Amino acid sequence: MIPQQDNFNDMLMDGVNVEIAPTFTHRMHVNFMRIYGHIDDKEALKQMIYKQLNTEFGDHIIYPNFGMPLKDLFGQPKHFVYIEVIRRIEECLIRDDRVLKVYDFYYHRDKSPRDELSISFTVDSVYGDIEIYNTWKFDYDKGIGGD
Repeated sequence: MIPQQDNFNDMLMDGVNVEIAPTFTHRMHVNFMRIYGHIDDKEALKQMIYKQLNTEFGDHIIYPNFGMPLKDLFGQPKHFVYIEVIRRIEECLIRDDRVLKVYDFYYHRDKSPRDELSISFTVDSVYGDIEIYNTWKFDYDKGIGGD
């Protein structure tokens, strides 16, 4: 007898416990450029999202599969960059097993002058919804981030 598809998946998962890896980590105080204290769960996920969005993919040897590629978007039309950044945000954040869905993107035109792009969106996670707002600076003299 061939098992029914819906029962087959249940049989495979029988006795399997799905656990989320511990998230206890050091707290980054970005405005003060310091790392002190500790965070866990939702705050750790928020920090991971910040780091993913502001780390250039492939630039740092300690982060071989971390971050979001942005360099190739420099000099492109802003409407193209907006659409591409949305796709890349979803792609890089969904890799984390704590992130369930990324949606509700909004382009903040009034906070996006010539060399900046400001976007807000919602991350549906195992800890609940998280509202994210991020601005990328495409400095014409120094490249992305103005470093």
